[in-house]
Amino acid sequence: MKRHLLPLAAIVLALTVSTLTSCRKQKEDRTPAQEGLYLGIVGFNSELYTMPLGLLNQSTKRVFSSFVDDLTMQDGTILYHAVNTGLNSLATAKLPANLINVSVVTFTDGLDQGSYVLSEGTFNSGVEYLNAVSNRISSEVIGGINISAYSIGVRGADVADVAAFQNNLRKLSSNPSQNVYELNNMGDASNKFAEIARQLSSQSTYHNVSLKMSAQNPNTKIRFTFDNVGSPSLSQCYIEGTYVRNGENGQLTDVTYQGLQSLSGSTVTATSQGSFDVFTFRNLINMQGVNMGTEYVKLWTKPSQSTIWTPNSEFSSTGNSQTVNEHKSAMIVLVLDCSSSLGSDFLTVKAAANAFIENLSTHYNGR
Repeated sequence: MKRHLLPLAAIVLALTVSTLTSCRKQKEDRTPAQEGLYLGIVGFNSELYTMPLGLLNQSTKRVFSSFVDDLTMQDGTILYHAVNTGLNSLATAKLPANLINVSVVTFTDGLDQGSYVLSEGTFNSGVEYLNAVSNRISSEVIGGINISAYSIGVRGADVADVAAFQNNLRKLSSNPSQNVYELNNMGDASNKFAEIARQLSSQSTYHNVSLKMSAQNPNTKIRFTFDNVGSPSLSQCYIEGTYVRNGENGQLTDVTYQGLQSLSGSTVTATSQGSFDVFTFRNLINMQGVNMGTEYVKLWTKPSQSTIWTPNSEFSSTGNSQTVNEHKSAMIVLVLDCSSSLGSDFLTVKAAANAFIENLSTHYNGR
């Protein structure tokens, strides 16, 4: 029987087309993940118990709390390996487009035991493994966001090397002067879990303030005061800028913030509503980080040829101001010690973790 051999060029062409087709089929999905609050959990003793990152909201929170309820104690404390696993889950996750917060919260009552053995020869000691994890926390960037790492420790009775325990807490935090909490008892730990949950929820929410005013003549000075003063010169808490027109929209230029901070920067463009302009100041907070209210806000104007501030009697704090919370996406991993050294305190740890989940869900999603 006569064989028909394909020319070499035809074979190469066929393989090339096949390869390209296969690549197209396996092309990476680059669409962003759904926006929202994501939580993952890593429990550890001599083993790891992992719950992958998933959306946490009012309808899913029971899934996370059930996972915590099902955690069990046994001997062992592969602390470094657990934190590293949590970091891996963040580094490989599909990210939302509006991600603003990437965090790891670690709780432990003891010292690491044998994590380096599980590194498949990458590390030759616990010290090497700890330093590597610490370096990841301080240098790794996920979706353009630096990692915020918190460590909570309640020293167990079997911890003989106090300095090593405290060093672990420092190394597993992103800010040793602020994010390390060595506590005396499990009751304090429950309170700290709740505090961190509220803090993380706050960091993932922008407090925006919108102020509506009549369009002004170009180059009019504008000052919004927030501290219920009878004269703008007495205010210690205000926003000031120069009003101009930019096409159909009003704009404040050379904006300064006295006693306040905002992400809106030095030029703020209004949304036009007929003869009115609505200026929105994103994440407006005072110098202590507290969201700004508008109950005392007043509007003062100073025309370009004047040296006197004039109150705008048509502007009212109730009718011309509004606060709106803008929720950004967050990805958080909770790393929990499940070693047998916890004893009866393990139930308190579970309760604290479930309260952490409830607090995150309520403060972020309870709108």
